[in-house]
Amino acid sequence: MITSTYDPCFLITTTKDQFGIVGMQTNDTIILANEKFSALEEAELTRAKFTAKPKQKLSIEIPLLFNRYILT
Repeated sequence: MITSTYDPCFLITTTKDQFGIVGMQTNDTIILANEKFSALEEAELTRAKFTAKPKQKLSIEIPLLFNRYILT
């Protein structure tokens, strides 16, 4: 991933077979990604023994709370 020139907390993938855009906040992270990127991220978190909040997936039926805002 590379850091955006606009914001150092905004990361973008550089590989063709994986797609991911990551926005990091103090205690929240929001990701737009394909399944391949998402699986790799989970594997890396497990390998590095990081603890993270469980993923939530935005859908028509399930809104997300991010940074005190509701995303629908």
